[in-house]
Amino acid sequence: MPLEDWIQHYGVARFLYDWQTVIAGLLALGAAAWTIRATRSTAKEQIDASRADADRVIAAARAQTEATFKQTETTVDLQRMRDASEALAFHTMLEAAMTRILAEADWARKAHPGTLKQTADSSVSALAVRECITKGAFAELRATCVRRGGSLTGEFLDLEREIDSFASQWELGMSPLFRQPIRRGKHAGLDEQLALIEAKAAALRQKAFEAFDKI
Repeated sequence: MPLEDWIQHYGVARFLYDWQTVIAGLLALGAAAWTIRATRSTAKEQIDASRADADRVIAAARAQTEATFKQTETTVDLQRMRDASEALAFHTMLEAAMTRILAEADWARKAHPGTLKQTADSSVSALAVRECITKGAFAELRATCVRRGGSLTGEFLDLEREIDSFASQWELGMSPLFRQPIRRGKHAGLDEQLALIEAKAAALRQKAFEAFDKI
């Protein structure tokens, strides 16, 4: 080997030998930097994937919540519509029933004016007056009152009791023609009790009218 080549070769080897620690450190530092970069890239990808999954879960939960809210809102609206429809039907029926009671009471006053003035004994005509109130649609109204529990329940039930009491005041008498027992209505309190029924029916009808504006 020529001297010049040997010196050059020896110089490179000497350099590598003298700086091997530094070179190894630089290589290790480079490897560490690459590892850190690769780790950061992988971590970023995992974080982005986790964030995307979380966003999808949140979006699905939000959509489910909105759907549930809309369903609940629809259910509430339908219930309100049913309640309003039932209230309208109830007040319409109540108004019609009270109008019928007032018409029946008016018929009794016009058909038996003399009977209403009597205050003693009993008669067949008084029985006709006491039984003139037919309580039309009262069974349906009573059921609705019990179910709804509205403010008119007490007044309606009180009127029904008054009508039942009014009709129950009769006694057995003897028919002068056929000599058989017949029912005769009592005259006592006849006019006053009929007037009380009329007043209660008129008050309920007025409240039924007023309720239409609130439905």
